[in-house]
Amino acid sequence: MITQTSEIYARSLLEFDFDVLKQLNQIKEVFALSPDLYALLTNPSVKISDKTDISEAVFKEKIDERLINFLKILCENGRIDEFNQIISAYEKELDKKNNIKSVKIVSAIELTDDYKQKIQKKLEQKLNASIHPQWFVDGEIIGGLIFKYEDTIIDSSLKNKIENFGKTMK
Repeated sequence: MITQTSEIYARSLLEFDFDVLKQLNQIKEVFALSPDLYALLTNPSVKISDKTDISEAVFKEKIDERLINFLKILCENGRIDEFNQIISAYEKELDKKNNIKSVKIVSAIELTDDYKQKIQKKLEQKLNASIHPQWFVDGEIIGGLIFKYEDTIIDSSLKNKIENFGKTMK
């Protein structure tokens, strides 16, 4: 769950004119490879000045100075523990800015690459946006497709049609 605070921090990152996502992922990787570093930066008993000094020392040669300053702000405000949420929120904001929609597509069987391309092209036309499809297989839907994006679900599955038919027959 992405917090409102994470969304605010993420929107501030949109102002930068470099590949922020690549560098955010580099920081995330360092945190994953060094859980002690992450634990230190999120520990409330460690002085803020120590946290900011450590952040600068660790990332000085690898990360843009503005992003190091961003990390320092997170440390100062006790929000470094929301770092992964901020990355997720940033990705969503970036997609919104670039008119890209993430769409989950569920089918009863594995679809061929050709069929996936046709579906993607149709969806991009219908949504008037580029899409980032996530493909899933669920044999329980029997046939058809289910599309999920933003707050919308389009269920053209055979299972759904059978259930709806059963409701109308009662």
